[in-house]
This record gives sequence, structure tokens and C-alpha cells, in this order.
Amino acid sequence: MEENIKKTIMKYRELVPKSILKRDLEIPESGLSKATIIVGPRRAGKTYQLYRMINQAHGKDWVLVNFEDNLLGELHSSDLNRIPEYSKELFSKDKLVFFFDELQIVEGWERFVVSLLNEGYNVNITGSNSKLLSKEIATSLRGKSLSYLLLPFSFSEVLRAKSIALKKGFEHSDQVFEVKRLFDEYLLYGGFPEVVLSNSAPLKNKLVNNYFDSILYKDLVERLGIKNIKLVEITMKYMLNLFGNTFSVTAFERYLKTNKIPYSLEDLYRIIKSIEDVFMACYVREFSKSFKKSEFSRSKVYLFDTGYIHFLAREAEDYGRILENLVFIELFRREGEVENKGIFYYKSKKGEECDFIISKKGNAVSAIQVTYLLEEKNRKREIGGLLSAMEFFSLEEGLIITRDQEEQFEVGGKKVRVVPAWKWLLGS
Repeated sequence: MEENIKKTIMKYRELVPKSILKRDLEIPESGLSKATIIVGPRRAGKTYQLYRMINQAHGKDWVLVNFEDNLLGELHSSDLNRIPEYSKELFSKDKLVFFFDELQIVEGWERFVVSLLNEGYNVNITGSNSKLLSKEIATSLRGKSLSYLLLPFSFSEVLRAKSIALKKGFEHSDQVFEVKRLFDEYLLYGGFPEVVLSNSAPLKNKLVNNYFDSILYKDLVERLGIKNIKLVEITMKYMLNLFGNTFSVTAFERYLKTNKIPYSLEDLYRIIKSIEDVFMACYVREFSKSFKKSEFSRSKVYLFDTGYIHFLAREAEDYGRILENLVFIELFRREGEVENKGIFYYKSKKGEECDFIISKKGNAVSAIQVTYLLEEKNRKREIGGLLSAMEFFSLEEGLIITRDQEEQFEVGGKKVRVVPAWKWLLGS
């Protein structure tokens, strides 16, 4: 094992790419005795974020270990302490920066990380293995870690990946047509890095289907130990097709009974919770100052990538719902939290709805409505839902996000801005 550990340490010195696409996520050096944990969905680019951090470790010697490497197949918890020991021996340095990928597959990894932190080492971890999710890694090191969320590419990252450098005032130049074309692709195919960088629609399809299967079998079936595979698959597909709509356990139970699918409530709740834990979907609750009322209200379901919708959902051409889902992903990214704490929807007693209410410390700070096209037949409904929320939360300004419309007007002394989604995503 000594030889294998040393070989692994040296091997990854040569395997880290020197050129890594810059992501929007910036991870500052905290100077604290805490591990840095990168969390997010499978295939979102967490390992490459580690590589980028390594390339930024100027003047510091580093050690990267991927614990899924075949050379470490027989590694036990008692072997973990050999890693810093051999690293110091190989590099003749006491203070090293450690980067661990899939560390969670080794029993007792938590004590090992804490001991490294206590000795003053800088430790960075990510993982998405079915044994332990990256979200749970952060929980296991509660108080000894700082978590950072990495989702699939944002729209600005898509442009960067496509080598599109935005010119000043691009909105008023020919470049805007290329930006809009790429936005339409992003809306349909999503932001998974491999999907974005592929120019083949069949390959994009295959990649997204593989991601779905990995979550189904590795993250849910294997991890939860549920033998009723059919129930897991049906629940995932039900949630996938529900994107942008409210979920009701009672309605889903009726669906299962109608289709004669056996289930237990315990398994059902575990699956529903785990779909959120693995960053497949997120549940957005109705805003209420009463936590209990909000917690148990009917939640809206949103997926963490729109590629799932295009390649796997039945209603893959409902662009209004897809755009709403895309806006949710960006709102979640901007919140920067591992769990949804500040994104809600609003429904008045009269049934008027506003898609998103952003809350800070329990207070609503913004109201956002999403519609693919603001036109005569839906204008009254969309503006009415937004104004109802603005009135209820005493907000002076509201936002309507569309595919490509832009205007500004006032109603009853309240300002409403209508902006194109591509412009809002780019923050301009």
C-alpha cells in the first residue's frame, strides 16, 4: 500500500490540466481551520474546480488524491494518515495543500480530515459518490468546513466555454444575435459542461440520459438500499415531468394506486427527499410567515438542469415552464446556499400567483414573474399576479422575465420592469 499511495500522489501531479475554464464560483482563502467543500450535482464540474484551485495555489506545494483510483482499491482508514506522511517525504515540505476527490468512500475519513485541520493543513474536498453525497460531507464536518455550491454552467459560463467575449454595448451590435442563439440552445440543452461542449445532439441526448441513470441507480437505488426499483424510477420521472408545477403526495399516491405500483410511505418520502439531496430537483414552497404553514404547503418542483426536460420530459416544448425553471436555477445559484432557504412562490387568496419571491431573513425583498411571451391574452394575468405580490409584500418594484421583450411601466405607483432572460442572466 505504501508504494501505491506514493504512485497515486505522483501520478496526479502530471494529470492536472494546466488550462481550466474559469467558472463564476470564486473560493477565497479563509485563513480558518476549516475544510473547503465543493457541493453540487453529478457532472457539474466539481473535480475540475479542484484542478483550477490547484493551478491557483501559487508558491504552495499541493497533493491531489482521487480515492476512486484503482491503486487505492484496498485502502483502509488506518492507511489515511500515511498520505501526509509520504507527501512530506516526497516533497520535503511540511506545509502542503491537500485536495481530495471522492474521499468519502473510505471509512473514518472525517477523523482524518479533522486531524489534518488541527495540524494546520489546508484541505479541499469534493465528491458525489453514492456512498456519501457532497452535501452530507459538509454535514459530517459541521463546524469544521465551509461549503460552496457548484451547479452546471451559468449562461455567462456557456459564453466563456464557447469563446464568446462580450463587447461593451454588445446589446446594440451584431453580437447580440449570437448571444440570443446561444441562449436558445442553453434554454433547451441546459448547462452540464460535457453537454455544452458537445456539438452533436445525439451525444447530448446520450449524456443526459446517462446522468439520469447514474442518479437513479447509484445515488438512489444503491445508496438508499431500496429494492423497489420501479418505485424509484416512477417517482423520478413523475417529478421530472412535474417541473414548474406543484407536487402533492396525496395526488401521487393516487397515481401509484391507479397504475398498481406497490409502495410504502416510508420509501416514498425517502425517495422524494433524496431527489432533492442529489441535486436532481428542488422543492419551492409557498411563502408564509408561518414556518409550519410554509413547510407543509404544496411545493413547486424545479429541476437543476433544463437538459433533463428537453431529452426526457413529455412536455419538452412548454417553453414558458422551461424558462421559469431556468430562472429558478439562476436564482438558486445566486443564493449560493446548499439548500433552498430564500426562494418561494406566492399565491393570493384570490388565486393570483407570482412565480418567485426572494426572501432575506424572513422578509420578501423582490418579486419575479416569468413568462416566455408577454402578450394580450396573458398580460392581465401575469402583471396582476406580480402586482398582487408587490402589494402584499409592500414592494415598490417588480420584475417580469421574458424570452426577448423589454419595457418599463408603472401601475398604481409601482414600477414594473420587463427584461429579456438572456440579459438578466448576464446581469446587464
